[in-house]
Amino acid sequence: MGNLTKLTLIQFRAGYNLPVHAGREQGIFARHGLEIDITYTPGSLYISDALRKGEFEIGHTGADDIVADVEDFGGGPSSLFIFMGLHSGLLSIVGAPGMTTVESLRGRELAVDARASGFVFILEKLLRSNGFGPDDYKFVEIGGVDRRYQALLEGKVAGTMLLPPFAGNAVARGCHLLARGDQIVSCYQGTVGAAKRSWAEQHRDLLVSYIRAYVEATQWCFNASNRPDCLALLVAHNGLEGNAAVETLDALLDSDYGMYPTAAVNLPGVQSVLELRAEMGFLNPPVPPVEKYIDLSYYDAAIERR
Repeated sequence: MGNLTKLTLIQFRAGYNLPVHAGREQGIFARHGLEIDITYTPGSLYISDALRKGEFEIGHTGADDIVADVEDFGGGPSSLFIFMGLHSGLLSIVGAPGMTTVESLRGRELAVDARASGFVFILEKLLRSNGFGPDDYKFVEIGGVDRRYQALLEGKVAGTMLLPPFAGNAVARGCHLLARGDQIVSCYQGTVGAAKRSWAEQHRDLLVSYIRAYVEATQWCFNASNRPDCLALLVAHNGLEGNAAVETLDALLDSDYGMYPTAAVNLPGVQSVLELRAEMGFLNPPVPPVEKYIDLSYYDAAIERR
């Protein structure tokens, strides 16, 4: 393949990393001249901070994490931006054993990644829509989905937000599915590809190549003939057992709720992110235009060259 350019990627442990693993192990990134070095984050705040400091070049994180970072640290070359979309959330609200309804969470501690970013506002909207007041729940900042999953199983919290395969694994171990994210907010941009503006401007061709390779890897995952290989990748990278790999893959490939086949940003979903953040009191209305947080020029160039 010749000399490959190394790109450092930081992401959460989750089933939706399937295209990254496929891209590496099927040689897709290499065909685009890239070698992807993966690090898993303890939480969303860590990703944003590390990207701003230049410790990593690309991050896969929540759209709301990027909104929060831009609002906290302002614009300019050090700010972060969204360049592609991965999925709408794939999110489930899961209660611990014995927590069989949303009402059973009243007065309990609930695990979140961070109090003011990520998917926390989806959970908060669910609670408020069920009559909870600010004193009826306590958010405990634990970090990424793997950490929240462990805290739930260990009985440290009454509920949390999980993604595949963690949601299915939790239910298999006696936990309870209380709601899906799309039942709470029907249109939402979940995880995105993000980078620092100054890095992207200096490495435009590199970022375009990454997007092209990622889209190709995602479409490889959607190819039905690659299903056995996809299942094997999910097992290898997530330690799944029994039907968990099948259930996770079906969720990832769900046409309404799963991964975006071409990794396009869900612009109405980003608008929903902003409106929900404002509704929960963490963004002053009127909300800014989505363009404040997004630059689609890299994505558009990648798609045009395919």
